[in-house]
Amino acid sequence: TVTNVAPWITTVGAGTMDRDFPADVRLGDGSVMRGVSMYSGKELTPRLLFPLIDARDAARDESMDIYSSSLCMEDSLDPKLVRGKIVLCERGNNPRVAKGAVVKQAGGVGMILFNTASDGESLIADAHLLPAAAVGSA
Repeated sequence: TVTNVAPWITTVGAGTMDRDFPADVRLGDGSVMRGVSMYSGKELTPRLLFPLIDARDAARDESMDIYSSSLCMEDSLDPKLVRGKIVLCERGNNPRVAKGAVVKQAGGVGMILFNTASDGESLIADAHLLPAAAVGSA
């Protein structure tokens, strides 16, 4: 049993976090997309370029709707198209870390999780299962 004998005393926890977890994405043309991630596993080989594929172009079969593959939903990606690539997944619907699991299961080496216009520039760093970065919509 917990008792509070002084009702005017409150306990306050942090409502925000004052830490950043930068995970920038450097593209082949030298441009940099600012992102965040809490991935702590093995990094991709520095200075080695990996091909990108938009998840919409990696649907497992033609009967799969683009909406499912764009969100990197379970069983939506074709391993033949994804293997060895970094996959661009749209944020929304299914859990962010689950999207990375789908990419990894399909043979992808990394993921860029991008916001739509409705998400804006709000970024959330997650502990992904493969090298990944969340980036804004701009």
